[in-house]
Amino acid sequence: MNQSTKPHISLIIWIVLLIAIGGGIGSLTKPEISTWYTTLNRSNLTPPNYVFPVAWTILYGIIGACGWVIWRESSFPRLSIIKTLYVTQLILNWSWTPLFFGFHFTGLSLVVLGTMDILVFALICLAYRKMKAISLLMIPYLSWILFATYLNFYIWQYN
Repeated sequence: MNQSTKPHISLIIWIVLLIAIGGGIGSLTKPEISTWYTTLNRSNLTPPNYVFPVAWTILYGIIGACGWVIWRESSFPRLSIIKTLYVTQLILNWSWTPLFFGFHFTGLSLVVLGTMDILVFALICLAYRKMKAISLLMIPYLSWILFATYLNFYIWQYN
């Protein structure tokens, strides 16, 4: 393997790893979707269930690619803050599914999503000057989690 293919391999690893972790966490709570989740009052804007794994696969791919770029970036003054925001929002992201579907903590899940919204928005803003691609790539993710925050709020409010 030559030097030019090594970065591409590590990018693929980042993407596959994030998709696998997200999918693994989601599969642990899958039984709750056909039991508990179907009994909830949900917003009329709630997409069909099949949309979620498709959207999250794409988003985890984007998040993985962003992580790869962030960790390859040369040092600059705000890079450590960007890395901290990235890791923290990712941990919160991975905690949301078990909190919501596993433990049915709709209020705590809403707080987690609200915090994610703030962290991802901060990451986008801080990365914009030096890492514009990261900022732009994270916009669909921020849009989706803002929508998820609304859906979670609706469930918390009306159940």
